[in-house]
Amino acid sequence: MREDQNAPVQVQHPLEFLEYIENQAAREREELLRDSPRPWAELLAEYVDALSELIAQGHKFNSPPEMYTLDEGHAGGCG
Repeated sequence: MREDQNAPVQVQHPLEFLEYIENQAAREREELLRDSPRPWAELLAEYVDALSELIAQGHKFNSPPEMYTLDEGHAGGCG
């Protein structure tokens, strides 16, 4: 049986689709970690060592400053 070609198409909301992609990627990363022959503690220790090395070398982390709009209640006179 064929679907009616004039039937309205159901389209998933873009944010829902992006959330699906993000969740799928997270599941894949978890599977890779679970299946890894190396213990998690060892992987975590390497990660912490790498971050500590960056800090020790004085690398500047370039992240944009937080921005607030007037609707977020942080406009003028706060604090």
